[in-house]
Amino acid sequence: MKKYLLAAAFVLFVVFTQAQMVVPVKWDVKIKPLKGGNQYEIVATAKIDAGFKLYGVDLDEGGPIKTSFNFETLENCKQFGKAVEVTPSKKAHDKTFDMEVSYFKETATISHKIWVTEKPAKVSGYIQWMSCNDDMCTPPTDEEFEFVIE
Repeated sequence: MKKYLLAAAFVLFVVFTQAQMVVPVKWDVKIKPLKGGNQYEIVATAKIDAGFKLYGVDLDEGGPIKTSFNFETLENCKQFGKAVEVTPSKKAHDKTFDMEVSYFKETATISHKIWVTEKPAKVSGYIQWMSCNDDMCTPPTDEEFEFVIE
C-alpha cells in the first residue's frame, strides 16, 4: 500500500511541476521625469533567460506577438509618440515563424513617453510580450504597471 501511495505522490509531483508556466522574461518598470516638468518616460527593462529571445516592438503581422505598451488609464496625461527600443534589437530569420523578426537576447530596455496635463496624474496599463527558445514559445503575457505623478 505504501508503494502505491508513494507512486501516486510522485506522479502528482511530476504533473504539478510540468504544469508550471515558464516565465523567461522578468520586468522592471519605472517612470522618470524628463526636462521641462510635463514629460515623463516609462522605462521597461527586461532580463531574458538564456536561450530565449524577446520579440521587438516593430514586427509584421503573421508572426510572434510584438512587445507593446498598452495604456488602460490616462488621467490628466496622454501618450506622447510611440514605444521606442532603447536597446537596439537584432534582426534575423526566425525558423519558428518563417519570417524575419526583430528580437532581444539577455536584456532589453523599451520606453514610452507621456505628457502630463495636470497633477496629480495617473497612468496604468501593461506591457504585452512573447518569447521563444528553440523548443517552445510562451503565450502572450502581460506585465502590469501603474504610476501616480504628484
